[in-house]
Formats: sequence, C-alpha cells, structure tokens
Amino acid sequence: MTDRTITTPAEISDGVRAFAATLGDGEATFVPVQPAENAIEDQPFYNVIVAGEGAKPVFGWLIWELTGFWLEAQRHAVLETPDGLKDITPPIDEETQILFVRDSDWEFDYLNPQPLRKPARHLLTDDRDVRQWAKLADDFDIFKFRHTVFKGDRSEFVIPEGKDHRRMERLQRDYNAAARVALAK
Repeated sequence: MTDRTITTPAEISDGVRAFAATLGDGEATFVPVQPAENAIEDQPFYNVIVAGEGAKPVFGWLIWELTGFWLEAQRHAVLETPDGLKDITPPIDEETQILFVRDSDWEFDYLNPQPLRKPARHLLTDDRDVRQWAKLADDFDIFKFRHTVFKGDRSEFVIPEGKDHRRMERLQRDYNAAARVALAK
C-alpha cells in the first residue's frame, strides 16, 4: 500500500491551475498561515470577523491534494492585511501555508449560515479505480450535505434510522473498498 497524505499542494502545477480556474476568481495563490491568538480550528468564517485594524475578510476556496490522486476544495476565509493575505485559522495538520483561491462573488452569510457544498474533485490521474473512488467520495459528500443541519454556528450530521441510514452504511462500505483498491496500487 502506498503512503498518501492530504496536504497543501507543493506547487501550483498545471492540474492545480486547471482546478483553480473552475473556482471563484480562478487563480490559486499560496497564503502563509499565522494563527490568531483566539482563533478556533476549522472556523475560518468566525475567525476573520474579529479582524484587527486595517484587515478585512476575504472569502474563497482552500485547495487540498490527496497526493497523486485528486485535488479538492472547501470554502475558506483569510484576512487581507497591508502586508498581504494571511490565514489566521489554526491549521489542523500543522500546515505553514495554504493554497487559496479568492471568490469575489461569494460571502459567508453570518445571519443565515448554511451547510457549504464542496465542488467535485479534480482528478490527477486517469486510473479507473481512482475515478470510481472519487465518484463514491463525491456521492458520499452529496449525501452528507443533504443530512447536515446548522445549530447555531456549528453543523451536525443527522441520519435518521431506516433507508437513509442503510444507504449511508452502503456508501461508506463501497467508499472504503474502492479506497483500498486504489491505495494498493
């Protein structure tokens, strides 16, 4: 089994440029991570609203890479300061920089927060097994999106017993099997 990690892409490759072109303003840039003192992991939208003087929130997309397999994006927010962009949200995986695509046409709705849907993954390989794995990952993301509800500033994944619960178990089982096949290459 090959060791794979989910991380910030090491470079802005042709694949990254192609994926970034489908997101927001279409251009990816590396942004240094400088966590703010009271910032909370995985809460970028709330971290940036307490920006200091001369700083303003910038909304967009954070790009991750599952090394060698695909790129994926999630909504994110950074600060624009007189010194440039910086990510003040503490990194989950000790990243020192992120890959960010500004989205000038989108802002987080603080008064009516909703679950945020992820775009489809951008494959970095043409392998049939990886395509199947990515499709199952996309299907599972769509399923999770349908069953996510906001409670205050937190989201909760709620699956009622019955048909949807069985479907989630089947999706998870199929995803895990596809991952094992693709990772074994």
